[in-house]
Amino acid sequence: MMLVAVLIASNFFVFFFYRQKSPSYHISRYPLIDPARHLISQEHFLSTIEPLRQGFKNTVAQYEAEGHSLGLYFEYLNTGANVSINQDSRFWPASLSKMPTVLAAMKKIEKEEWRLTNELVLFSEDKDQRFGELYKKPTGTRFTIEELIKETLINSDNTAHRILVRNLSSEDYTDCFSALGMEELFDEDYDITAKEFSRIFRTLYNASYLNRENSQLVLRWLAETSFNELLAGGLPSDILFSHKIGEEFQLGVFLDSGIVYVPHRPYLLTVMVKVNGVGEDARFEKAKEIMKNLSNQAYDFVVNY
Repeated sequence: MMLVAVLIASNFFVFFFYRQKSPSYHISRYPLIDPARHLISQEHFLSTIEPLRQGFKNTVAQYEAEGHSLGLYFEYLNTGANVSINQDSRFWPASLSKMPTVLAAMKKIEKEEWRLTNELVLFSEDKDQRFGELYKKPTGTRFTIEELIKETLINSDNTAHRILVRNLSSEDYTDCFSALGMEELFDEDYDITAKEFSRIFRTLYNASYLNRENSQLVLRWLAETSFNELLAGGLPSDILFSHKIGEEFQLGVFLDSGIVYVPHRPYLLTVMVKVNGVGEDARFEKAKEIMKNLSNQAYDFVVNY
């Protein structure tokens, strides 16, 4: 009898556990709800982000009163709730323009037109001293496509980017923008908005353009960058942040966009700033202050709400 009782009890436990944890149980019980919903605890579905919205608006207004221009987009990725401030304001993209190149290159790898181990050659016209170190290499040096993509993402190397661009076709870019529905990412002046550019990171997070393996690879490389003086300045050092920065010191334009992986509460944040002031160093310091302030607001809200 004892054995029978134990078997009954264990079967009941397995059934109860299965009902609570099984994806198929939840899907069949809630057929009209996002199937991924059961993977996230209710406590990580924020009921509102209105306090953050108001905080952002007040901070942006403060800096605008000082003569600076800002564009901001925030999205809480568990729910899609978002904040967009000055969504139509456009900024020179600087190195953010490298992200479509990486997506186009990775798509060619998925299509098996390229391999990460294929090599591309450095031409003299590829060399650009503004960012990175590859320009120091002798003309004719060969790099694997993986090396070039990593240098483009991690070190924002202009020379690596130019090599990739030279080997991609206009059709590769057109296919990328068309698939993402981002034909108007750049305007006639080649400027971008924070809200539109953020779609690139959402696409990576959802693995909706590149497959999961390649989306994961790109996001992992983006987390290895050492450019951590902008939005990363408002985050604890142990928080994973996959992001891309852009800087144009002469114009006073500074940009940062990426995904902050707060445990169970990831969010996307893009901030674009055109700083008003004299002197490149002074403008950069102001940009760092603005970025750190806005980033810290987002982090504190997401963690503590």
